[in-house]
Order: sequence, then C-alpha cells, then structure tokens
Amino acid sequence: MKRITYILLIAVLGMVTVSSCRKYEEGPNVSLRTKKARVTNNWRVESVQVDGVEKSMDPYWAKQKHYMYRDGKYIVTIIDPVTLEARNLQGTWVLYDDDRKIALTTKNFSGNIDSTTDYNILKLYNKQFWIRKTDNSMELHFVPFE
Repeated sequence: MKRITYILLIAVLGMVTVSSCRKYEEGPNVSLRTKKARVTNNWRVESVQVDGVEKSMDPYWAKQKHYMYRDGKYIVTIIDPVTLEARNLQGTWVLYDDDRKIALTTKNFSGNIDSTTDYNILKLYNKQFWIRKTDNSMELHFVPFE
C-alpha cells in the first residue's frame, strides 16, 4: 500500500511541475521537437489582429507567406492587392529570452534598410504558431501551407 501511495505522490508532483512550467501562454506544455524545429516551417496567416481589429480578410494579409528556415533565414512573400505582383522581403529570425520571444529582421524592398520587430511567442506547435508584438499592437496566428 505504501508503494502505491508513493507512486501516486510522485505522479501528482510530476503533473504539477509540468503544468507550472508552461513556457508559452497557449502551450504546449511538453514537446519532443525543439522550439527551433517547430518555428522552422512555411507559414500562412490564418488570423491577424491589428490594434484589436481582425484583419485576416484584408488582401495584404490574406495571401502572405512566411518562410522560416532552420539556419535563421526568413522570407516574407507579400502580394500587392492592386497589381497582384509578388514581392519578397528577406531577413532573419532568432529566438531569445529563453525561447519565449522571436525577433524578425527584414530588409525593405530595395534591400538596404534593416527593420527588426520583436514578438512574444504565445503558442508554438508543429501546426500552429501564434505571436504578439511586444507592444501588443498586433497578434498573428500562423498555420502551415504546402
């Protein structure tokens, strides 16, 4: 009987420890893939809020593609809603603050001015990636695309 009580006590303590160590607001609690491996993907914008207003259907956001490569390279493809011309912004991404934040650095379309935007990571699964600008002005929800 003591052995069963001991095993149950260890299991409860383990569950409390895992649930209290949540790194991201929306999860996951545990993953076998590294954070870098989960960020590395081809993402599309599923949902975006700018200053609390949903903008997902705006043509600027609806067709964006975000390519995040394992070596830290980052490419955003933006399709001009008027001319339907695709333009690429190239840059880099890096995790920091114990992998709780991500910095996205891109060059402007002429390729000569760097711009860095910092985001808090809210959710980081293989098939979901949610980030919010550190000033809380924008929240992006990404899902993979083929």
